[in-house]
This record gives sequence, C-alpha cells and structure tokens, in this order.
Amino acid sequence: MQKKWEQLIVSYMPNLRVFDINHEGSEQIHQLTYHNLINQFNSSFYIEKKWCFTHQHYWQETVKSGIFYSTNPYRRKDYTFYWEFDEQVCSYIQENNLNSVKHLHICSNAISDICINYFPNVTELTITNSFQISVDPVSKTLSRIVALKQITKLVVEPYDFYFEELIDLLRCTSNLYTLKYDLICFHQNTATSIQQKEEFLHLSNINKVKRLDIRETCTLKEIKMLVNLFPQLQYLQTGMNKKEIKQILTFLLSKTNMKTNQLFFLCIKEIPKMYLRELDMLIKFQNLCRDYFIKFINSDIYLWW
Repeated sequence: MQKKWEQLIVSYMPNLRVFDINHEGSEQIHQLTYHNLINQFNSSFYIEKKWCFTHQHYWQETVKSGIFYSTNPYRRKDYTFYWEFDEQVCSYIQENNLNSVKHLHICSNAISDICINYFPNVTELTITNSFQISVDPVSKTLSRIVALKQITKLVVEPYDFYFEELIDLLRCTSNLYTLKYDLICFHQNTATSIQQKEEFLHLSNINKVKRLDIRETCTLKEIKMLVNLFPQLQYLQTGMNKKEIKQILTFLLSKTNMKTNQLFFLCIKEIPKMYLRELDMLIKFQNLCRDYFIKFINSDIYLWW
C-alpha cells in the first residue's frame, strides 16, 4: 500500500507537508494486520522527509475504524480527538507535539486519567455528539487534555448536555467570549431554581460571554435566565417560542432592563416571514428602539440597533 502512496506523492504532490488517512471500514481488521499496514510507512522514503506517523483506533481485538496521520511536528491548527484508551495503551501510539492545534474537536467515548495527548495552545473547543459524559465532572474530564482557562470559544453539540454540566464547564472557562449550545435541558433544576444557586450567581458576575448561539427554541423563562447569566451579552442568536416571541422581544429591548444594555444584535431562527412585519410594528408601537434595522434572511429574522 505504501508504494502506491509513494508513487502518488512523488508524481503529483512533491511538496506535500501533511499526510492523513481516515479509515472507516465495514469489515473489521485484526490489530496485528492493521499495525503491519501502518509499519509499512516507516520506509526510507518517509524517513528522508522526516515524516513520523501515529494513529488512533478503538482498542479492541479487531479494528473497524481509525485515523493515521503524519507528525514531527503536527502542523494543523485543527485536531479531532477520537478516543482514549481505558484498558491499555496501544504500544504503536506515541505522544505528539500538538502545539500548533488551536481548535480541538472532542469525539471521544471516554478520556482516561492518564492521557497521552495534551493540547497546550487550544483556544477553541467543540464537544461533538460523540462525546460521552463520565462519572467525573465534565470540567475535570476536559482539563486532562486542554487548558480550559485559555478557551475563548466553546461549541456544545450534544442535545443531552445538561445545563448543569454547562455551568460546571463555564466555571473553568473564565476567558470564554463565544458560546454555542444546542438545547437547554436540565437534570435536576429548572430555569427558575438554577438561578438561586450560588454558583450561578457567581458566574453571572465574572463570565465574559458576549456572543451566544442557541440552536433550538427558547422560552421566555429561559431567555431571562440566559440574560441573567450573561449580562455582557452583545450578540444573541436563538429560536423562540412563537407564542412568547413578542414578550421576549419586549423584554430584550426594554430600556429599564439593565442586564440587556450591552445587547445590540438579535437573530431569531427558523421563523415565518409574517413575523417580520409584526415585530417591526411592535418595536415602533412600543417605541422599543429609535434607530434599528430588521431583515428577513433565509428563514431567520435579524435585528440590530
């Protein structure tokens, strides 16, 4: 296999610097066979280019999927962390120089206490739908591979990522400016009760979040909770409960609401165009804004003032 790659690189990609192979197979391959294929890339051709290789795969007797990539050093700014090994560390896997990575995607089934990879310069973190919460707090789990205080942008994709877990993570990401979150759901609290927690009150005083994007629909109670938690919010993008949309807009644009005095941009997701005129009339009738622009673009309403 490596001979074909050598010929391809020499003939068509002589200046290639990064070499990654993502393997997703319908048939499982025994680990010894899989590692024999990987070892073929230790020939003089790759050594002369100072290419070293490492990989990730499921730690099972057989291998169905994995990623194989060039290092020395790893040059990409993005890195997808697939899985860590609970039972045993594969002897073919080496620790990498991952200083170049700025954006880390977490797709791991679990992150063990002893992690062979650490990402010292990551500032953007994406938690994908493949991420599974362990018995430890999510902040403790993620701190094994990243410096959470350096994170300025956080994307949380799982729909079942509880708001309590998000609060725990926000506690350790004190320099976060941008947050994307899928769906507001609670484990043991409500939008009202969680605001009475000491941790919530503390976070509302110290967090720096200015841009918030909620993928799913929010109620008026949830919007009020978010505004209380993020008083420095400038940019809000979210779906809204259509029965409460006028109440929500009135609340957000109220001149007496000190918690929204920094807000200047609002995107209401997935809303019928008929609401454009209704909301425009509401703003004018109640004199909510003097100078503003309101547009309907691709099923969303954009309002800035």
